[in-house]
Amino acid sequence: MKSIFVIEDNEDIGFILDYFLREEGFKVRLFARAEDFTKAFKHEVPDIFLVDVMLPDGDGIDLCNLIKHDSRSAEVPVLIMSAHSDEAAVKRCKAEEFIPKPFDLIELGNTINTYLAAS
Repeated sequence: MKSIFVIEDNEDIGFILDYFLREEGFKVRLFARAEDFTKAFKHEVPDIFLVDVMLPDGDGIDLCNLIKHDSRSAEVPVLIMSAHSDEAAVKRCKAEEFIPKPFDLIELGNTINTYLAAS
């Protein structure tokens, strides 16, 4: 079972992503705060990351940089999602993909599976 860390502070979006990804067969760890993600990341690295840009206690771009500069996860795909940022966010942290909100769940699932198949 592939694992995914989802960093999303919007409770409704987080619930939908958690439900959808579990139904697709993923082991999901959902984090609403950068601090909670950072604590878990010290002990575990998933197969893929789905990171929101705007968080109540941090910035998803900073988290992406943390992921990409850690030798344990530098090659793990990071998908950045945001309603307010653009693809320039991907370039600032070397994420593999930018997912604009709102997004289609089927397209998101296909994107996640494409990156997992390539890694």
